[in-house]
Amino acid sequence: MKILMTGATGFIGRSLLNDLLKTDSEICALVRKKSNNLPIEVKQIDFSALSQITDTFDVFINLAGESIAAQRWTSKRKQALLNSRVNLTNRIFDLLQHPPKTIISMSAVGYYGVTNEGEFTENTPPASGFAHQLCELWERSVTESARNDSRVVIFRLGVVLGDGGALEAMRLPYRLGLGGKIASGKQWFNWVHLEDVKQCILTAMRDESYQGAYNLVSPNNATQAEFAKCYAKSLKRPALIWTPQWLLNVIFGEMSTLLTYGPKVIPDRLLKQGYPFQFDRLDVALSTIEAEKK
Repeated sequence: MKILMTGATGFIGRSLLNDLLKTDSEICALVRKKSNNLPIEVKQIDFSALSQITDTFDVFINLAGESIAAQRWTSKRKQALLNSRVNLTNRIFDLLQHPPKTIISMSAVGYYGVTNEGEFTENTPPASGFAHQLCELWERSVTESARNDSRVVIFRLGVVLGDGGALEAMRLPYRLGLGGKIASGKQWFNWVHLEDVKQCILTAMRDESYQGAYNLVSPNNATQAEFAKCYAKSLKRPALIWTPQWLLNVIFGEMSTLLTYGPKVIPDRLLKQGYPFQFDRLDVALSTIEAEKK
């Protein structure tokens, strides 16, 4: 199997590569510049050379995209987020001479917008907000660029828990006992373990019944307050610090909605597909991750 992927040096990409290298696959990573952090078995392709590639890829895995929570959402930052997802995806499809047979692209549960009300399956109409706009345009760039004979799978990710990513940013404050409830704490914290993200991607690569958009979150959601208590417990620390919504609004502006809003997202299609979640309990997921850090 010949695989092209973006985001190979990112949190998900690095871990996924280790699993892909155990298969009988030829892996090509699309990069802006050559990286010494990629395994030598991975062929690195510069964007400028992509149009010269005449081979047909069996699978295109699209993990690219700047972190949505890294900076305040100024107009310039919003455009950068759009460029790193929508414009980049469009450019890749324009440069490829032959369409991939299978396209697996990421999105996020931010697709469902700024709300704390209701439960959202893949077919529930979303609320509004910049995160929804960003995810909708990103998904549309994939589906509209794909050829009719390409199979498209889109995973709307929750907060991915693993060695890195969101937990890497939260670990030190929680170790210092500074974790706790954000705003009301009743907003949903839609989480998924990194292992389940990788397994869903690997399954979608070979199982042609996977098609369309899937909510990739644990079937057992937690509120933000429940997450804070559970994570603090896994670190044997208290979770007593409350961060009010007004303070987050002052510090982060519109981006604070990522922390203060969260609808309950249900992995309806994955459950109907029969996908067996490896981690469906938050306490087990967090304790396993922290145990592996020691």
